[in-house]
Amino acid sequence: MLRKLFVFLLLSSALFGLNACGNARPEESCNFVQNSSAQRVSWGDHTPVTLYVDRSFPAELFGAIEQAVEQWNSARGRGLIKIGGWINSSSGPARDGANVIYWMSSWEADRPYEQARTTVYWAGDRIYEADIRVNAKNFRYSMGAYGGTVDVVSLLVHEFGHVLGLTHTDLHGSVMAKSLANATERRVPSPTDIDSLKCEY
Repeated sequence: MLRKLFVFLLLSSALFGLNACGNARPEESCNFVQNSSAQRVSWGDHTPVTLYVDRSFPAELFGAIEQAVEQWNSARGRGLIKIGGWINSSSGPARDGANVIYWMSSWEADRPYEQARTTVYWAGDRIYEADIRVNAKNFRYSMGAYGGTVDVVSLLVHEFGHVLGLTHTDLHGSVMAKSLANATERRVPSPTDIDSLKCEY
């Protein structure tokens, strides 16, 4: 059964109006999230994005993170994402200035279908923070396409796309498709995904 992957994109309310003065020119989306002035939202030249791994994440699956990072870096031919190491977060996901991957053993009861959620914070057209939550309450994960489990590498490749600013797409073969079936590997960014990246990176 297909499970939906969602990204929740939160605006910095204090700076939301910066591009609303009429000076900003609308841009083609290139499958990126866009702000209220129809400009693509990305990290711009502030790459590679450093992601930290919360101690809640299983150490035996750390290799999945490295593989997912390598997929995006190889696809673009340069460092877009890097891993800064482990971090202990006492408060959990929050707008705290750190980009963190969390393994969540608790999840909202009204959203059991979400395999993961990436929250992106931006001001104007620049992302300044992104957090990933993996739903470990309602799903089982593995390193590979095995029956009844979600391939964690494929999941993280998708979520890292959101970290970079990409939104969902229905284009065939894209790692940014809205759903990922159990026992399915979808690890390699498609030519369309790579072309999208070139608009900003």
